[in-house]
Amino acid sequence: MNQVEQVQTALREYAEPEKAAYLPKFFQALPGGYGEGDQFLGVRVPNTRRVAKAYPLPLEALTDLISSAFHEERFFALVVMCQHYQKAKNHQQQHAVLAFYQRYIEYVNNWDLVDCSAPKIVGPYIWQHQDWELLEQFASSSSMWQQRIAMVSCFYYIRQNDVDLTIALAKRFHTHAHPLMHKAVGWMLRELAKRDKPAVEAFLQQHLSELPRELLRYSIEHFDEPLRQSYLSGSILES
Repeated sequence: MNQVEQVQTALREYAEPEKAAYLPKFFQALPGGYGEGDQFLGVRVPNTRRVAKAYPLPLEALTDLISSAFHEERFFALVVMCQHYQKAKNHQQQHAVLAFYQRYIEYVNNWDLVDCSAPKIVGPYIWQHQDWELLEQFASSSSMWQQRIAMVSCFYYIRQNDVDLTIALAKRFHTHAHPLMHKAVGWMLRELAKRDKPAVEAFLQQHLSELPRELLRYSIEHFDEPLRQSYLSGSILES
């Protein structure tokens, strides 16, 4: 049994049939959903991460897993890629991980796959190498998943106490057509508010009339209740 087969066997040992039946609805993999056609083993995330820790495959061994029809196998491959990036000692090694990630970017095709990888690969790479061309490549893509990669990559910037990128991309994407982008923008603004609440409030007050409701709710989730209600009612602009 080769390494890939060992991983596939290990994942299936954690498979739960009732979970496999539930997940297509959760990830909208049914006809007409954003994840249409995706398949699931029914493995919980902590168990997928447990298998990834036990089987830190080299990048070249991840090809069949990152391109798998099964969601959890793709998730496994992305977790291992993140491990490789974290351990990379120089630009060449970091670029090798990023290049592999980009080569199989079409398989990073649901919100959890984006969210588990973009802040740990794309965000650090752009920050460390000031690669604005790479950021623009994701942000200007016609793929909503790649646009979400750009937005969620800001999580790394936020952790470095950098405000500008998150606000710039929030301005770019706050009127996006897809609810998953509303959630991504709101999530990043919520995280930024933990470090720089005035910057987030300035953005919200400037764009309040344009903000999708879900984006706004995510952004102000941790605000004090009176202030939160002021934003939800729009009365913040009247005071």
